[in-house]
Amino acid sequence: MRTIRLLLCLLTVSVCFSCKKSPEKKTQEASGPTYFSVIQFANDQFRTYWGQPFTLVKKVYKRGKVDSSLVAAKDVDWAKELKPFFESDISHPSYLDQYQFSVLNDDVTVSRTYFYEAKNEKLFTRSIQIITDPFTNKIKNIFIETEKNGAVRKLYYTPLRIIQIQEFDKTLLGREENVRTEFRFLY
Repeated sequence: MRTIRLLLCLLTVSVCFSCKKSPEKKTQEASGPTYFSVIQFANDQFRTYWGQPFTLVKKVYKRGKVDSSLVAAKDVDWAKELKPFFESDISHPSYLDQYQFSVLNDDVTVSRTYFYEAKNEKLFTRSIQIITDPFTNKIKNIFIETEKNGAVRKLYYTPLRIIQIQEFDKTLLGREENVRTEFRFLY
């Protein structure tokens, strides 16, 4: 009888320990090291400022002409407009060791720049610069460059000031197409 109780205790302990190790492994994989997440930053910005009555000036520069309009932040299709930013995200663990990371502290502008540069020119996201306040780590602005099949995109964001998407592409006839879309916050 005592042997059966001892075996049951050992079996219970081994089941508990084996069940406990599996979730830890999953947690480690999901929370392993990653690079800066543009998607998470955008999500934080939306949660912080959602519902605020922002008015923006939207300007689209194309072929030497400017199309300008006033838009309410709540009426903008942000998923569509910010898609280029989301596509540039390098936070997936598969991007580890694919970028050269460096930090630059600038005493003149009182800022700290985190810089990610692609080691392989075939990577879609070529570089990301995140400029922060060195004391609060608050993001001052983000600049991203991407390229795919000769189409270059430059993305710029300063919180609550400007969102800018600039696209350069060569047409079949060799003419370069340049489109810049800006959202400027009004106060």
